[in-house]
Amino acid sequence: MLAPRLLFLLLFFNSGQSLTAQENDPDIRLAMQLDSMAATPDIHRHFAKIYSASVIRSIQHYQEASASEQYFIRRFEYLFAGYFFRAAASRGQGPGSEAWKAYFLDSTLSPLQYQLLGINAHINADLSVALIEGFSTEELKTHKKTLLRFQAGLRKQFSLFYAENRQATPLTRLLHQLSFGLARPYGTLMMYHWRKRQFRLAIWHTTRPEKEARLKRKTARHKERIDRLILRHL
Repeated sequence: MLAPRLLFLLLFFNSGQSLTAQENDPDIRLAMQLDSMAATPDIHRHFAKIYSASVIRSIQHYQEASASEQYFIRRFEYLFAGYFFRAAASRGQGPGSEAWKAYFLDSTLSPLQYQLLGINAHINADLSVALIEGFSTEELKTHKKTLLRFQAGLRKQFSLFYAENRQATPLTRLLHQLSFGLARPYGTLMMYHWRKRQFRLAIWHTTRPEKEARLKRKTARHKERIDRLILRHL
């Protein structure tokens, strides 16, 4: 049984194909897989919910892109999602899933905490690894704009996420009030900087390994600090 938003997605992208044919589209299969995870009682459902929305946004955003751009993004989406799938399967205990340890450590957190922990792990740890393992330096340089221009789509998604959660806890309410709503654009900008930093790590992996090592250590400390803030104050 398809969730309503995915049924709408299939109809939205209908171009004369049957429903079955559209479900075989790799992009839509990925969205459906995440949507299925979001429907389970497991705690990975909280991140899967916003991740499936991100994939749908990506499909919409790159619908008119060139064939080479779509091929790059499709490869990236599948590689990137694999880190979440493996972390969910091992509950953060498997090889390469260390960044997800905080997410699966406690089964009593709030949906907001799980979502933020998932965002932190996936962007500040998984992203650069996916880029390094999946693409050559030349490919990354060629498709840098393709990867980073999705920020416009993420901006819309983060606005929805912010609107849904700004009243979730006393701290989120306070931050929204004290910043006069400027916490939303700040959050969007912060995520953009995170993505750019991960791209830089991937490029430096072969071109400047010493600088990559220093930035990687700094990013790991930054990620751990954010995890602690989420767990202690939200």
